[in-house]
Amino acid sequence: MGQWAVPQRSPVLLASNHPDSFFDAVVVGSILPQPIHTLTRGDVFRKPKVAFWLRQIHLIPVFRGSEGRQYVQNNRDTFDESLQVMQSGEAVLVFPEGLCINEWRLRPLGKGTARMAYQSWYGAGGLTSLAVVPVGLTYEHYRGAGKRVKVCFGESILPHHLTTAPADYEKWLREFNGVLAERISACMLELPAGLTTDEQAQQIDTYFADCPKPAVNALTRLVGSMGRAIHRPLYRYFSQRVAVRTAGTVFYDSVLFGLLLYLYPLLVLLLAFFVGLVAGGVWGIAVFIGLPLLAWAGNRYR
Repeated sequence: MGQWAVPQRSPVLLASNHPDSFFDAVVVGSILPQPIHTLTRGDVFRKPKVAFWLRQIHLIPVFRGSEGRQYVQNNRDTFDESLQVMQSGEAVLVFPEGLCINEWRLRPLGKGTARMAYQSWYGAGGLTSLAVVPVGLTYEHYRGAGKRVKVCFGESILPHHLTTAPADYEKWLREFNGVLAERISACMLELPAGLTTDEQAQQIDTYFADCPKPAVNALTRLVGSMGRAIHRPLYRYFSQRVAVRTAGTVFYDSVLFGLLLYLYPLLVLLLAFFVGLVAGGVWGIAVFIGLPLLAWAGNRYR
């Protein structure tokens, strides 16, 4: 299903697979019109200055039991905050798998999402109209630019879709997770274990067959090549440093994206300013407009 499957101006809990770290929330948030508030691992909020900026982009901390009982108590505040967001008609995005791994399969779901749904429907929140929407994210690859991403929104889960009585709490949680896992799996590409690299690439290409890459002719290929050539030194500078800093983790894609998202406009502005001082205002404006267009063409036309 498409984004039309997500209710508008009513409580929504989006439950997505989690293959590419912080980038997953960016992808989902770029598609839907309503504000998205994302539950994010609580340990990154421990520094006040960092926490302030994370709050500005609608991130809500959530804590795991392994982080200590004192932090788990804060999850009551997390639920209350999430409930207020959903009551206002905005959406909360959660990742039921908990951990992020760059792969094409759905891992076992934790009980956190099921508990949020239960408390919203049957607890003090009383959000009987809440829709839990399964989300499937499938990436063409997990390293750098030039990837296709398919986002699928599944059929909403509502209270009457579950047959277990709410009073049988643990059994109800298990049934909810079973339904949610089935609907997320239906929205994403899952590759069986043991595939060779070529077999994996073939299945991914088949999955993205209905998302063709932009048509390229001689002119667009030339412009794309120019854009990549001009930006290659800058891209390599940041990508190499991010690769070192994120080695052994799943954060390469999201950290590189976030870094360039904030620093690239600043670098373009500074370069345009200095070119304008040296060569004149017209050349400065040309740099300010032309560089981002060339960057876009370099990524699009390969």
